[in-house]
Amino acid sequence: VLTWAGDGYITADVLKEILRELDNRLTEEDLDSIIEEVDEDGSGTLDFDEFMGMMAG
Repeated sequence: VLTWAGDGYITADVLKEILRELDNRLTEEDLDSIIEEVDEDGSGTLDFDEFMGMMAG
């Protein structure tokens, strides 16, 4: 379950876990590439807007 309580962001590690659950064929390199693309501010976390941007494609 993904919640936005607290600080209003998820870490890159949490996003990687979610993506692995969705597609277990993703490599660590694939996951890093996805994170790099969607983490617009380079913070190592994804805020709600960054996450929704990723989901919208």
